[in-house]
Order: sequence, then structure tokens, then C-alpha cells
Amino acid sequence: KPDCYRLLSGAVLTEKPEHMTHLCGNVLVLKTHPRIRFRGKMDTLEGELLWCALHVDGQMRKNLEEILHLARVLIRCDVLEEPVPEEKLCGLTAQELRSHSHRPQDYYGQTHFMPEVGDGERILRLNRCRCAAREAELAAAAAFTDENGNAVRTDILRALNRMSSMLYILMIQEKSHT
Repeated sequence: KPDCYRLLSGAVLTEKPEHMTHLCGNVLVLKTHPRIRFRGKMDTLEGELLWCALHVDGQMRKNLEEILHLARVLIRCDVLEEPVPEEKLCGLTAQELRSHSHRPQDYYGQTHFMPEVGDGERILRLNRCRCAAREAELAAAAAFTDENGNAVRTDILRALNRMSSMLYILMIQEKSHT
């Protein structure tokens, strides 16, 4: 337990109030702070990825575990204020992800689609993951935009965009096999 806690305003507290939480180190913010909301959305995303991975196996499970790993890296990079490492995701570069998600018919023989009940449980679970990734991306956009509207953590925003694209690609791949 630290001897004292700092607030963003510069104030110092000797006790941690219940309505506040750690932003990083001994810095406290309200639990409604945009970065804390972002972390909450990332928690939801992790839960959806774990639930989805529990119900699949093989390469699909490996892909979901890789996406889960990236989600956890993003939280670490936020908390420790480190840059997000630039890596492939499920074997695809950022440019390849963009190409595959924009032109799925060229790669998977499957056009864009809106999920429906008849698409089955696997696609619907993947879609829940994709939706959670999009919600996390929106929360990140709110958390990491300065007062002039400039993104201050483009690395986190870019990684979340890649993540939701990869989840969409997994949906496309699954749809092409049904």
C-alpha cells in the first residue's frame, strides 16, 4: 500500500476512496474515467473471447487465444503506458487484414454478410466477440482522444481495429465452411 495517492488535479490523499481506482501507479481517478471505462470494455471482450474459445477447437481456438493475448497486451500497454508492439495477428499483417476483411470473396469465396440465427452458434459467438471488440474500440477512442480531437494512443486504436477485423475474418471463414 502506498503512503499516499495522487489525483490528476495534483491533490494528494492518504487513503484510497472506494469510488476511485488506480489509473497507473499511485495515481487515482474516478471509476467513471474514460480509461477505466475502456478497461471495463476490455474485460468484457476478454470474457467473450474466453467463452467463444471454450466452444471451439483446433485452429479457431488458437486464433481466439491469439486475439485474447493481444487484448491482454493492450491492457498492459495502457496501464504501463508502453507502446503496443507491431506484430502479425493470426498470421496476417495489418495490410493483409485490411485486404482480407474488405474483399473476403477474393480470399474465402464468401461475400460480406450480416449474421442471422440460421448461421449457427459458432458464427454468432464470433459476432459477439466482434461486437465487444468494437465497443472496446469506441471506448478507447473516447479515452485516448485529447481536447482537440487528436488521438493520443493511435497504437491501441489501430490494434483494436485490427482485432475486430480479424474477428470478422474468422466469421467469414466459418461462414464459407457452412
